[in-house]
Amino acid sequence: MRRRTVHHLVPLLTALALLAGCTAPAPAGPPAASAPPPAQASSPAAAPAAAAPSPTAPAALTKVRMGTQTSVNDIAMWLAAERGYFLQEGIDIELVPFASASEMVPALATDQLEAGGIAVNPATLNAIARGVPIKIVLDRATFRPGFATQAMMVRRPLYDAGRGHTLGDMKGFTVAILPPGKATGSACALEKGMQQFGASINDLNLQPLSAPDMLGAFVNGQVDAGLLQEPFLTEVLRQGTGVKIMGQDEMFPNMTLGVTAFSTKLYDNRPVAKGVVRAYIRAARAWNDAIAGRTPDRPEIDALIARYTRIDIATVREMTPTGVSPNGIFNLESQLECLRYYLAEGLVPNPPTEAQLNAAWGLELVEEVLNEIGRVPE
Repeated sequence: MRRRTVHHLVPLLTALALLAGCTAPAPAGPPAASAPPPAQASSPAAAPAAAAPSPTAPAALTKVRMGTQTSVNDIAMWLAAERGYFLQEGIDIELVPFASASEMVPALATDQLEAGGIAVNPATLNAIARGVPIKIVLDRATFRPGFATQAMMVRRPLYDAGRGHTLGDMKGFTVAILPPGKATGSACALEKGMQQFGASINDLNLQPLSAPDMLGAFVNGQVDAGLLQEPFLTEVLRQGTGVKIMGQDEMFPNMTLGVTAFSTKLYDNRPVAKGVVRAYIRAARAWNDAIAGRTPDRPEIDALIARYTRIDIATVREMTPTGVSPNGIFNLESQLECLRYYLAEGLVPNPPTEAQLNAAWGLELVEEVLNEIGRVPE
């Protein structure tokens, strides 16, 4: 088997708790791949099947280790691996599971990983300011209009009593949010939404909770509202216990929540780096074609998501899909806007310099590839 995919099979709620790719979790630890995989991970039923080698695949392959979480934000890398797109670019891809995106940054800087799905949050920005070398290259998840994978939900009894019909009505509410609270892309988008109503995130009593704990607190009335993400957003709507008042695609349209970063070593190896980008963009376009109904591939991809995330297939079919640029381009301005928010909240005490930020952005690599393969409408 050319392509090796490592899976970290865990109980359902633990896996679902990892869906918050936008968070800035606890300090970095060793890659999750350092732990021995469960015995069942070797069985065909427990891990995604390897893509059949393409007859056009190059004979000599270059190994690339790519960090992933059990987050639907990683759909482009999963699909590229499953369909053999990396293989056809001469890349032997290894998907390495991590418990959090922030753990990947030091792994990228020390060449333990060549690529990985991260977020440009305070943890990443503080690392860049300390001189940690990474290149932020591809869009991983963006709140494109209609792709609200996170939304503010108000408990039904409060909503029915006339409270919390807009974000501006929520002053003083206790609101569940993924850890560590303000230091997340989700909080950045929420702040932009609050500003639309002349309010601020500081008008809320934020309660950082894991995704499963957030769901329980919401249902049990321990919080007034919650910034829920999929699949918990779908579950609350199913139960009828909450009302969606605003998606994050409306709070901060086209904000990039997650990105895929490269190590500088991979980035500087242009032939291999371009191969990774081409395969990734090819998968992103296949995903966009499937969810738009331009191809009949949606059932196959839903099944893939169910296997990788351990979410039941019925819920996967109901969930709002992740927004990914079909050209691989992340929204740089949204990242700078969130940096301004983090600075205002004192979350990046020693911000990276302009030169450090410019060195971290890797958009020129994507531009080089798009000049070769062409662009498609966003």
